Amino acid sequence: MDYGERGIEMEVPESAHIVTRKDPPRLADPEGNFFKAITNPIGMPPIPELVKKGSCITIAFDAPPRSGIPRRLAIPIILKELAKVGISDRDVTLICGSATQRKRTASELRENLGAEIFDRFWPFRLKSHDCTQDLVYLGESELGDYVEYNAAVAESDLLIYLGTVVPINWGGFTGTGVVVGIGSARSIESHHTEVIAHPESCHGDPRTMLYMKHKLAINAHIEKATGKKILYVDAAINAKGEVSAVFAGHCPEILEPEWRQGESFFRVSVPQTDILIMGLPQRELYGPTHNPLLALTYATMPFRTWLNKPLIRKGGVVIVLAKCDGTIDERIRPSDKEVIKLFGECFTALDLQDFKEEYLTREDFIYRYRHCNAFHPIHPVWLFYEDQYLLDHAGKVIFAGEVNPGAIRQLGCTPARDFDQAWNMALDIVGNSPDVLVVPRYFTRDRVQFFVE
Repeated sequence: MDYGERGIEMEVPESAHIVTRKDPPRLADPEGNFFKAITNPIGMPPIPELVKKGSCITIAFDAPPRSGIPRRLAIPIILKELAKVGISDRDVTLICGSATQRKRTASELRENLGAEIFDRFWPFRLKSHDCTQDLVYLGESELGDYVEYNAAVAESDLLIYLGTVVPINWGGFTGTGVVVGIGSARSIESHHTEVIAHPESCHGDPRTMLYMKHKLAINAHIEKATGKKILYVDAAINAKGEVSAVFAGHCPEILEPEWRQGESFFRVSVPQTDILIMGLPQRELYGPTHNPLLALTYATMPFRTWLNKPLIRKGGVVIVLAKCDGTIDERIRPSDKEVIKLFGECFTALDLQDFKEEYLTREDFIYRYRHCNAFHPIHPVWLFYEDQYLLDHAGKVIFAGEVNPGAIRQLGCTPARDFDQAWNMALDIVGNSPDVLVVPRYFTRDRVQFFVE
């Protein structure tokens, strides 16, 4: 099982269903696949027909820790296509699509993009997106979303976004990332709170998910308001971050090919069960699992990637093996402690709506976001909106292992000294003959989409 830095071996009932999948293979010729996709995009003309000499180009990309391998392969091909019409590096800006996450440091960008690309564009034409400034307001989407984005969406003659296709609880699959990656905090708030907490967003089907409907409506509105199509270049990756499939083109035409490929790579069939057992590594996308809010959020991620019906029956138990001592790095996540305390005073995460404006505008925290590589202060608010589904559906969420009991309890979860104690707690709720599903290495090896039979 994933557990801290090294993982842990453990015994589960022989009848338990253990989730594994075959990792998608690395493409034999990823550069060739990128060239073919980029020069024959779906639903729009190729790059040389979209721009001319002197055009202003922006290439935005998913933020680390998502794999930099696809960026290192795709960007040189894109630059060569631009050069065909006389566009040089000085006409191109690279933007890390960090949304309301922390801005990435120079060393992180260098490691992700590689020294060659980094040195060509740093420091003046390579930067992290700032969700608080240098923005353009474009109105509202047809679903009422606040559409405010990096000014590059309006000022660029061509915006290219390099994304990743993997299962996720935000829309079913990642990919076509402009809507989140370079949005303003207020724009992202319009679809990351009540929308993501809505029951129609709490599953893994991108074709019916409410959140995806908002994402598509915003993407369409950006293009309508600017009069320009966005070129997406997305790569499906395996557990090593290697390229397994490549897609390029216009949204929404690009989506069905991406989703079908994602389903063939990542979907597994599992039974619905009474107890779900999972393990957490020491660190994931937003930081270490010592932080109790992040530990709860990581536990929620696989829980919201189901199709057909939920992973566990209503009132079932989730056992999470984790190292969570309650430590919060306030330099990097400055508002977590305050928002966790506010959550303790709420009946549900949706009651945090009364505090959203404060955390969208707190100048002390905004300064740290802009200049100290800290997360935007609103970020923990949408994590709670995301996590409420797990707290509502499960009869009990138990964190077992090296955990701080008080830190676990303040999030509405139950601490246990070890797996045996957690197992006995679970049996008290679901009975002595439970159906059990084990997800041993969701984050480090087996990120999947669950089709629940």
